[in-house]
Amino acid sequence: MLDLLPSRHGAVLVCGHRGHIVDGHENTRPALDLAAAHGASMCEIDLRMTADRRLVVFHDDILDDASTGTGLISHLTYAEVARSRTRSRHGLPIEGQPIALFEDILAHCRTLGLGMIVEVKDRFADTAYLEQVAASIRAADMAGAVLISSFDYVTLREMKAIAPEMRSMGINYHRLADPAGAARSAAMDVMNTDYPQFAPDIARALHEADVAVSHYLPRPDHFARRRAYGDDYHARLATILQDGLVDMIVCDDVAWATGFVRDCGLTIARAGLATGAAHV
Repeated sequence: MLDLLPSRHGAVLVCGHRGHIVDGHENTRPALDLAAAHGASMCEIDLRMTADRRLVVFHDDILDDASTGTGLISHLTYAEVARSRTRSRHGLPIEGQPIALFEDILAHCRTLGLGMIVEVKDRFADTAYLEQVAASIRAADMAGAVLISSFDYVTLREMKAIAPEMRSMGINYHRLADPAGAARSAAMDVMNTDYPQFAPDIARALHEADVAVSHYLPRPDHFARRRAYGDDYHARLATILQDGLVDMIVCDDVAWATGFVRDCGLTIARAGLATGAAHV
């Protein structure tokens, strides 16, 4: 079972955002393999549903920007989507990968020993979609190592009603006036706050309510330029981590994140799954 509050014993979860994506892959087996090799605790992936109700792992609602295909995924059958291969949205040279089925990625993460954050992207009038997501996670025996995430807090509340055993994470861009109240309203287990809106008072309020704290960070080069001008956010972040205010860091660059956590004198928490992956 994934410990969502490792800050209580000097540890931090490191989550690869769509895997380890700085090399060009995202939401693919190579991105997950690289994340595991660099020591990630877990990876975040994105879900889309095809016209014939197959769950696929892809960020955008259209194929055009990150694959060789075109069109809205929700208007295409899985057979049509499967003709495409992934490509780097940043122009990096990569070997294109199949757009994977959710059940295959669940099985792959279990083999790697990676926990998962599963962001549900699509919205439907009924709850059949969420029921299908929950059923896939149960079938993979991954419920204890998965978080369901969304910007839509109503979706998170609906998932908890459908599948009480599923734990959830709300994604938040804001410095909320009442973060614990927002978390309670959606029955969430974790709240993520993106840089630069994160603040220690958010973390303290969430921890007082027994809600875990996640913090999404841009890539290291974003901060390197600012450091040259005298603004060192990473130095402040080190203190925040050492004070036990963050349970999980989410980042595109897993190698950097795991190194940073270790440099802070902290342990990287594990997902509690058996693993055959080698860590560097």
